[in-house]
Amino acid sequence: MSYKKYLPGLNSTPVILLITVILLGLFFRFANLENKVFWVDEIATAVRVSGYTIPEVTKDLVQQDIVTGDVLFSYQTISSDKTFLDSMAALTKSPEHAPLYFILTRVWMQLWGDSITVMRSLSVYLSLLVLPCLYWLCRELFNQPLVSSIAIGLISISPFYVAYAQEARPYSLWTGTILLSCAALLRAVRLNSKQSWLQYSLCLIISFYTSLFSLYIAFFQGIYLVLVLAPKKYQLLRNYAISFFVAIVAFLPWVIIIINHLDLLHENTSWMRGNFNPADIIAVFIGTNLLIFGDLPISQNSNPIQIAVVLVILVLAIFMGAKFYTNYQNKFPKLVLLFLSVTSIFLLSNYIYLDWTTIIGAGVALGILSLSAYSIYYVITHIKRDRWLLIITLMLSLPVPLVLTDIINQGQGSTAPRYLIPLQLGILIAVAYTLANKLIISKQQKNWQIIILAFITLGIFSNIRNLNLSPFYQKGRNINNPAIAKIINQNNSVLVIVESSEAMDLLSLAHSLNPAVKYKVIPPAIDLSKYINRFENIYLLKPSAILKQKLRQKPDLDIKRLYQSHVFSADQFPLDLWNIKEKVN
Repeated sequence: MSYKKYLPGLNSTPVILLITVILLGLFFRFANLENKVFWVDEIATAVRVSGYTIPEVTKDLVQQDIVTGDVLFSYQTISSDKTFLDSMAALTKSPEHAPLYFILTRVWMQLWGDSITVMRSLSVYLSLLVLPCLYWLCRELFNQPLVSSIAIGLISISPFYVAYAQEARPYSLWTGTILLSCAALLRAVRLNSKQSWLQYSLCLIISFYTSLFSLYIAFFQGIYLVLVLAPKKYQLLRNYAISFFVAIVAFLPWVIIIINHLDLLHENTSWMRGNFNPADIIAVFIGTNLLIFGDLPISQNSNPIQIAVVLVILVLAIFMGAKFYTNYQNKFPKLVLLFLSVTSIFLLSNYIYLDWTTIIGAGVALGILSLSAYSIYYVITHIKRDRWLLIITLMLSLPVPLVLTDIINQGQGSTAPRYLIPLQLGILIAVAYTLANKLIISKQQKNWQIIILAFITLGIFSNIRNLNLSPFYQKGRNINNPAIAKIINQNNSVLVIVESSEAMDLLSLAHSLNPAVKYKVIPPAIDLSKYINRFENIYLLKPSAILKQKLRQKPDLDIKRLYQSHVFSADQFPLDLWNIKEKVN
């Protein structure tokens, strides 16, 4: 369907706007790559690609005495001592991560160098593949160029996808493979040729070798086909099964590695077990939706979980109120509804902390959530079942298994926004379809044009705000590195000490510290007396309770906390900084 005939006078303006938005997206992705926090997951990428394992690095640092930053950085750079085979061996010790991205990163670093900018630039370039893949999927779903264009515009300046495009992790590549496999599936169902099903198998193989979570997505694609295909079309199901089987066979080498290292997989994913909190899951699911379109500041006095509960209540109230008003508008004038709305907001204000940052952010969030919910409803009620079911199964393909796993293990795997990318993509596609069709058929086209411009403005504002910031949902506790580094860098003759369990946090922090700073990785609760007189300033990075207790028992030592990270949830494990020195008599 051509949209130009429906929008006279806008033949060139949408194209110019789309190109501008894409160019802005490119700028935001390449901007300030070197200076964003290089957090522990990216440290893990650099370490493994360089041919080391994290336990190997930790053990080596414990055995050494005081070291410089160059020693820490040597584990994150490619050298002649570690070959490509060493990198592969290191990757097998982390079987929970499929190897494709890390192999590409090793090759990329060998070609262009091993600086932070070079490492992250690979993710940036891989993120650009998302645009044609998303365009293709939208064309297969709707065959409306306007939908594809709006979807590309939204994802180009999405603060979430820009943030992960700047990270030395596989999520940009994974996003592209998710879209690619969905589009290839629709094409294979439409053409039902050997070539199209072979292409689908190839897309699955690439996706499997990018992320193990792709297995869930492929499984839900099978559920989608079972739901939409008539029994007489069993041949399509057979072809899907064959394609899936071919992909699994091609993935068997890594499956064997997983089986041989199940103990390591269990150990490396231990963070996903424990700390089960349904309220946290709800808050993350809502936040994940919001991050597609905007990343607004949160007041430190606010509780994100309480805000999420309030937003859910308000969205439900909006839809119920709209339905109620439609049916009873003659009996209940607008002033009555306005009074009820103000009263509801006043009552909710006693439940959450309200300042201008929270009020503005909650208002924008309410608009995003309302449009997202309405878009899902609109897609289900306005397009064919075989189209909207693909969007819904894509949205459910990871939340369902992750939440079920968390319930069984009492875990928190579903609270990682990066694992909910399929959910985000489904919402984004639904919003793009709704906006495109409202522009075409709605009597209030100008209002919808304003909404689109508002979303573009929100995305641009969020990315400008994040130019020199690292999002807290992405970098974890290492977002505190700049504040901690600022304290340490003010002094001379500095030694930073960390226990072996936090060694990767030290490697991350070192990228923000002065070259003259020295480091020591210690076994748990070791005696630190021999270091006291060697340096004027000695800092402890997140010391354990045992170590702090041991130091406090020494009458000649004074231990003081200099920095404490702000936490939004009791389940967080933030970094803090302590100083130890001799007491002055």
